Amino acid sequence: MLTFACEGRLYITISRHSMIAEISVTHREDHIPYCCIDIPKEVHELIQLAHRYANYVRRHILSQLWNKILEKYPNLMFTGKDIYQIWSKIGSQQWKRDEDEMVSAKMLLEEGCKQGGLGVYSVLPIELIPEPSLEALAFVLPDALKQWGGRIQELSLDSTWNTNGTQFELYAALGKVYGSGLPLGYILIQSNGSKLGGKEKLLCQFLKCLKNNWDLQILITLSDKDWTEINALRAEFPEAKHQLCFWHALRAIKQRLAILRCMPAFYDANIAHLKFHWIDQNFVPLAQ
Repeated sequence: MLTFACEGRLYITISRHSMIAEISVTHREDHIPYCCIDIPKEVHELIQLAHRYANYVRRHILSQLWNKILEKYPNLMFTGKDIYQIWSKIGSQQWKRDEDEMVSAKMLLEEGCKQGGLGVYSVLPIELIPEPSLEALAFVLPDALKQWGGRIQELSLDSTWNTNGTQFELYAALGKVYGSGLPLGYILIQSNGSKLGGKEKLLCQFLKCLKNNWDLQILITLSDKDWTEINALRAEFPEAKHQLCFWHALRAIKQRLAILRCMPAFYDANIAHLKFHWIDQNFVPLAQ
């Protein structure tokens, strides 16, 4: 936006002893009017119309919408980011029930308890024992669990990280069905300076509910290298073999090897041989 040396000033004086505020505005030199950057009403209507059909034509819908707006308004004073914000606000009306996101999520889950309340599948909330300084919300997909629960042998626990502004982490429990991951349940956890182990206890409650209520006979558990996920899976499925995500394992090794002038920890070949008899006791680092 252009600015001008017009000596414009706005003074607001408020007294503790009066309910009246004194406002003084000065403007010494005229200049050209500021351009209106409001988005026209016709564009709002066009966005709403496009959003209505977005469920049927999802591919490139926003880019096509923006191109259509540019054709109609070649000298516009707003940007594609402004259009995306309006699009997101319209979309949020489908799931936003309250300004408080936790209250909104609980209300949404209540609607989802009814078959068809939120779509094809219903949801079933999980009652969690609260942990200090932690907010959590968990639910399972009972339709998927009823159909596949007793036949799933591989269970993975995956999480998002740093994907929103309110520090919520989303954990998903996925069962392997015909080579594909089937969502079984989700848990949202927000950490506000909680004590060590609180998040792990919530994950244990979540996994215990899946195991006990849906007769999961898990032989293999999978996770990335997050100790919270590993410990929770080992605690609730001690009989299962735990495996790390291959991509995360390779990434951890590459990061470690990339650190120069850093001595590795002492490697005890005898301990390794006792645990895995096929390891050669003479296979040790050259520096040892």
